[in-house]
Amino acid sequence: MNRAIASRPLALLCGLLLLGITTGYAQESGEQPEPLPEPLTLDKALSLADEPHPDLQIAEARIRVAEAELRGARSGDDLDIYVDGVLAHVEPPDYALDQSNDDHRLLLNVDKTLYDFGRTRSASDAAARQLDSHKLLRVNTRQQRRLAIMQRYFDVVLADLQYYRYNEEMAVEFVALDKLRDRHELKQISDLELLEQEAVFQRSRYLRSKAQNRQRETRARLAQALNRPGQLPRNVVPPALPDIEQELPEVEQLQALALQENPVVKSLREQLEAAHARVEGARAGDNPIVSGKLQAGAYSRERKSYDDFRAELQVTIPLYDGSRTDAGVAREKARLFETRAMLTRAERDVRQQVLDLWLQVDSLKARREQRQSERRYRELYLDRSRALYELEVRADLGDSMVRYTEAERNTAESDYETALAWARLNALLGRLDIEQPFMPLQNTTQKEESNEQAN
Repeated sequence: MNRAIASRPLALLCGLLLLGITTGYAQESGEQPEPLPEPLTLDKALSLADEPHPDLQIAEARIRVAEAELRGARSGDDLDIYVDGVLAHVEPPDYALDQSNDDHRLLLNVDKTLYDFGRTRSASDAAARQLDSHKLLRVNTRQQRRLAIMQRYFDVVLADLQYYRYNEEMAVEFVALDKLRDRHELKQISDLELLEQEAVFQRSRYLRSKAQNRQRETRARLAQALNRPGQLPRNVVPPALPDIEQELPEVEQLQALALQENPVVKSLREQLEAAHARVEGARAGDNPIVSGKLQAGAYSRERKSYDDFRAELQVTIPLYDGSRTDAGVAREKARLFETRAMLTRAERDVRQQVLDLWLQVDSLKARREQRQSERRYRELYLDRSRALYELEVRADLGDSMVRYTEAERNTAESDYETALAWARLNALLGRLDIEQPFMPLQNTTQKEESNEQAN
């Protein structure tokens, strides 16, 4: 950011003070990831968004669980090969030809469900949909990581600008207080006037201290967002925001795109399909099962009922299950209704969020123009005050510098709020890209319109 006050003595003083207070910011506590670069840029901070983080690890763990459940569902009709081993001691009857007491058996079994009338298919469909749902939620988690880093990064830059402003004000009030103390010693002013200025100075000193604490707080939060607690960045570069002047598409277009592309909404739609599949699976609970079985055995004694090899085709037809199937269907239907309600609520929330952000961007456009105009006025007023000061004409140079710094900070705040609003709109569309966090939406809507015309 272009700081016109960089050459002023007070600006140099606050730069030195800032360097002093931030020297102790980067504290290490045990084993840490790779240290943050100095200075830290927004692009570098965003590039760390996909590094291991509890939120991402939770999302990955849920995907792995869903993958395991999918493998388990698909293996429902796989071959089941197992060995039965029996060691037995028997007392044979008198008429038995074999009067030995050993009756050991070793059986090799191969079982397979040939057809279960929809059980395995429904379970597999439900598990696959659930896996897709968790993958979409991972996309949302990655986007929220980027938004959090951007927010924390901007907070740090604004905290620094706020500190500059109150540091300059305190310096101005201290100079005024020092002059009044000299006049008070010469009996030129009263105790009341001196105490009044001292109260003003103490207020500015308190605000400067508060702003300094805010610097540390925002850096700690940024370090947490970057998954580096304790590694507080010292130098944070104000980011360039080239795309925040883009045209704002119609809100109806954005709402339609968000309902189509939002990862949370798409995830709930996958969950809804999974719920439908689970209902069908529950209904198949009283369907027949056709299974095949092969068995080869080795025995320690001879019996007529023992076979060296056996092949069976078995059909199981449930006749009565104590309403367990009906209860399972009712349970899955209730979960289906719950998921459908969650989807409806999410769609409404997305529509409202798009509208809120659309209105925010529209309002911020006017605010940015107002604050830019204020900054230009304060810059010109500062130049005039400096010129009068150099001509040894009494001027309010100190107050002009404070007001300019405040206007500069307010302008940056509006720019960052606008950038975040655009980024949140992109996140609602599932398109918050790491290389271009403020991707223009106008091109997106035009592309969608051309696709609709082609269809």
